[in-house]
Amino acid sequence: MDKRAKITEIDLVRGFAMMGVLMVHATSFATVQMRGDDFFGLYNFLNIFSKVGTTTFVFLSSFVLFYNYYHRPFRGRDLARFFKNRLMYILVPYLLFSVIFFTVAWYHRGGEPNLAAMLESFWPKLATGKSYTHLYFIFINIQFYLLFPLVLMLLKRFRGFAAVCVLVGIVLQWLFYIGNDAWWDVTNRNSWSLSFLSYYFLGAWIGIYYDRVKDWLTSTKFAARPALRKLGWIVLWAVWLGAALVHIGLRYNQRLLGTEYHPLLYDAFWNVHTLTTALVMLQVALHFGNKRARWLNGFRRLGVYSFGVYLVHPLVLLLYRDFPPQTENSWLLLAWYAGGLISALVVSYMVVYSMSRLGSWTWIFFGKLPGALRKGRSPSHPVPAKPVTEVSS
Repeated sequence: MDKRAKITEIDLVRGFAMMGVLMVHATSFATVQMRGDDFFGLYNFLNIFSKVGTTTFVFLSSFVLFYNYYHRPFRGRDLARFFKNRLMYILVPYLLFSVIFFTVAWYHRGGEPNLAAMLESFWPKLATGKSYTHLYFIFINIQFYLLFPLVLMLLKRFRGFAAVCVLVGIVLQWLFYIGNDAWWDVTNRNSWSLSFLSYYFLGAWIGIYYDRVKDWLTSTKFAARPALRKLGWIVLWAVWLGAALVHIGLRYNQRLLGTEYHPLLYDAFWNVHTLTTALVMLQVALHFGNKRARWLNGFRRLGVYSFGVYLVHPLVLLLYRDFPPQTENSWLLLAWYAGGLISALVVSYMVVYSMSRLGSWTWIFFGKLPGALRKGRSPSHPVPAKPVTEVSS
């Protein structure tokens, strides 16, 4: 069985995506409470520009799976091991943090200590990823894990379908969007995997054809038409930046001026923005992957611990927001919101980092860390690619 090379750059992409999640959550209240403030444009820009975390993590989850499993046999024992690992390292932390966040939120909102009432409210939220606002992402990933063996079998069986699966994912996602807008009106649309099929299939496509995609994103040395490849990069970045800026402007007009556009227009620019973000982040990570700099090491470490930081940081923000400043000074309020971002980043990271050093049992909270970390080695610097059986997910 061929072994796949370890992709050391993937932790950089995780780190970038995690910063996007932290920025969105740190500015979410500001986009509501600071309308009319001198810095509202900045809050809106940071909030919308950073709405790429969930989609990038969906892309990464799919990319890792198809990179690891597409080019090797996937038999019954592989299927059993696959679901065992997801049950242990994804579902158990999801259940645990669902209980923690539901309980904290219940009492934080003044709920009475009534176990029967709590359980009646808890079970539907657990079953739909709504125990707390950020847990829907794990609920989506669980749906994709259930679909993975079937999708893998189809892409292995029909190689032509694999070559165009990104287009298929985009079409299926938009059929769901249009059908939902016209007829279905599904509650909590973004809690269902159908809303993220384009990112899932983009990850699958890059996982299957990774060597070709990496070559296209990183090198013009051996390209038949290097100028054309560079033009492709320019187009990618221009589409990414243009879609992001238009989406930011649409949301600014909606939030501040009350201008309403068709919901599918927001979806369109968000979809283009976030799809191209995955490629842009991957290209940046490949470019900087073997370089050593403090800011890069910071993103790498954040990427390594991203699952735990994702789970913990809303609790930090919940407590932080209990102590707002008693001022209307725009600069002081800006500093307070910036303090929320820094607190969510630093405190969450320190909690996850410290707990992960207590022993291997901490997987029940934060899933499975890469092997080097379980043995206590530092992730500060990238290591050369070497044959491994599975890229950490």
